[in-house]
Amino acid sequence: MNMAKILVMLVFGLLLSSCALFPRDSLPEQSIKPLEVLERQLDQNASQIQDQWWIAFGDPQLDKLVSLGMSHSPSLEISGARIVAAQAMLDTEKASFLPQIGIGGQVDRQQLSQNYIFVPGMPVYTGYGLVNASLNWSLDIWGKQKKYFDAAKNQVLAAKANHKASELLLSTTIVRVYFDYDRMIQAQALYSRDVEAKKGLYQIAQEKQKVGLVDAMMVNQRKVEYETAQVNLSQANLSVKMIQHQLGALVQEGPSWGESLKAPEIKGNALNLPAIIPSNLLERRPDLQALLSQIDVAKLQLDGANLEYLPDINLAGFIGVQSFGLSQLFASKSQQFSLGPAISLPIFDGGAIAANITGKEASRNQAVANYQEQLVQALREVADGMGSIKSSQANYESYASTYQSAKSNYEITKRRSDVGISSKEAVFAMEEFYLQQGQNYADAKAKMLTANVVLVQALGGSYLQDNNKSH
Repeated sequence: MNMAKILVMLVFGLLLSSCALFPRDSLPEQSIKPLEVLERQLDQNASQIQDQWWIAFGDPQLDKLVSLGMSHSPSLEISGARIVAAQAMLDTEKASFLPQIGIGGQVDRQQLSQNYIFVPGMPVYTGYGLVNASLNWSLDIWGKQKKYFDAAKNQVLAAKANHKASELLLSTTIVRVYFDYDRMIQAQALYSRDVEAKKGLYQIAQEKQKVGLVDAMMVNQRKVEYETAQVNLSQANLSVKMIQHQLGALVQEGPSWGESLKAPEIKGNALNLPAIIPSNLLERRPDLQALLSQIDVAKLQLDGANLEYLPDINLAGFIGVQSFGLSQLFASKSQQFSLGPAISLPIFDGGAIAANITGKEASRNQAVANYQEQLVQALREVADGMGSIKSSQANYESYASTYQSAKSNYEITKRRSDVGISSKEAVFAMEEFYLQQGQNYADAKAKMLTANVVLVQALGGSYLQDNNKSH
């Protein structure tokens, strides 16, 4: 009869629960469009690659800069701290599966009320003592705690993916600035030679003016060109210093450390651009991985919220001693214990559980939408990056050919001048053209190298099949 009464009360409680009385309309779940549906021209069989993509450029100084940046960056320390925090939350959820055991005690002096429950003959002023050990164990019959635990595990995965994203951002930033450094070092050398060439042309114009071969306008024009070249060289020197300081700051070093950097030795004329986007490269983008983990977190938290309608069943108990009069505290008659299930069932909650579920459904749909939007954006970035590399590679090869032709013409003119066939002025003029093409070549090289970094960032890492291969 007692069991029947308990069963009837439990069924009655379930019928009175907010889940039974107030059914709610669920928000429809947003669907994720698969990558192969969004873009059919994907290579599904791309081979495994290394994460240290920057070593493909064959510059030991660049490798050292990236390594220092990775080991000393405050932004990476912050994202690393987020991993530790997420792991701590996971440990907290894990603790809910284990029995919670505690020991407590109380000793004091009391005055008992003679007009309440009072044992005749007991002193009005008496001591009170309590010593017990308690037990509380969530049985998690419905798997609610397991849902929250799995959600916490995915939070750790999201934190690790965000840390990878921070590493990728830092490495690409260092490499891009290093490429700017390479371009400005070359510009500095070119402007230095240009100053000497324009100085020679200015001096020749002055000599010609003395003998009446040119007028003052030509001399002034050469002077302006010479002074402009000096300004360009001064600006190049300043730019080199500023980029050195920037590189020092990126690796948490001072300006003087940056100024000690040598000229780059980048090797990257051909970096084997894939004809088809490798899907396994795009899928490993850390920001996409973080968003996927957030989707799993939102779904698991929603599953846990739905289980809040069901009763919580815990195993609770205690054992200890309790008495009035400290002399009797540890007597056998002072012993007490309790052990049994504790059931908690929500009946009327004012719609709090339903509102929480709606919020979790909205979070799930938001996570799905964020991932879908970022995935489409990633596809666009990769496609643009591949197009940019093809274009910059073609421009680089064209300017390289022009630069070599200009260099050859300059050398021919210089040899002719040495034997008296060409004038000194013709040599300087040809050198100016050669230096101009050298500047175009340096700019084209920097754009081609930077386009490679942009594609690396779009793919979430290197697209090279063998990072140890020199180019």
